[in-house]
Amino acid sequence: MSDTIGLRDARTQLGSLVRKAAVSRERTAITDHGQVAAILINPAELADLEDELALAQYELEKSRADAAPSVPHEQVVRELRESSQDSAA
Repeated sequence: MSDTIGLRDARTQLGSLVRKAAVSRERTAITDHGQVAAILINPAELADLEDELALAQYELEKSRADAAPSVPHEQVVRELRESSQDSAA
């Protein structure tokens, strides 16, 4: 974030802040009582960020689907014991 401005000042400078975001893609944090309440951001940059997030979520879901499901060690031992007991009977 390049700039931080209080809500009161942002009200008086809104036009220039919007133009700065539109032209230079510079983000401006707007604070309310010292806490960031909003970020003024270029819509194209927001769209790029949303696309990157969607792609990252897709890649994560894809990697989880490709991973072999794990079986807890205790479950394997239990199933082996049950199997050996069934074959002994």
